[in-house]
Amino acid sequence: MKVLVVDDDPGVLAFLEHVLQAGGYLGASASSPKAALEAVDDPAIRMIITDLCMPGEPSGLEFVRQLHAARPDCPIVVITGYPNPETLEECRRIGVNDFLTKPFEMGFVRDVLQRLAKEQEGVKCRGTGT
Repeated sequence: MKVLVVDDDPGVLAFLEHVLQAGGYLGASASSPKAALEAVDDPAIRMIITDLCMPGEPSGLEFVRQLHAARPDCPIVVITGYPNPETLEECRRIGVNDFLTKPFEMGFVRDVLQRLAKEQEGVKCRGTGT
C-alpha cells in the first residue's frame, strides 16, 4: 500500500517514512499543500497522512477538504500538535478518518496504519482496478 505523507517539517517526514518502511508500506512525501495536491493524483496512493498546520495555500481545514474532494476513496489521517474539540469535529465532518497528535510514537502510528489498511481491504480505489 502506498501512503502519501504531507508535512513541512523534514524531521516528521523522515520519521513517518521510517515508520512506513518498517511496516512494509510504500511512502510518498510532499512538503507543501500544493505539492500534495499534485501528488495525490497518483492512483497508487491508498492513504494520506497530513499535517493540519502548514504554510502556504490552501492551509488548514481547507487543505483537508481539498484532499478529501480529490481522493474520497482514501483514508486521511491528520497530524496536529494543537488538537481542540472544534477543529477535530470539523475534520471528522469533512472526512478525516483518524488523528495523530504530536508528539507521537512509532507504535501508535503503526497501529493507525494497520487499522486503516485493513479497512481499505476490498475497497476499490480510483484508478487501481483493485
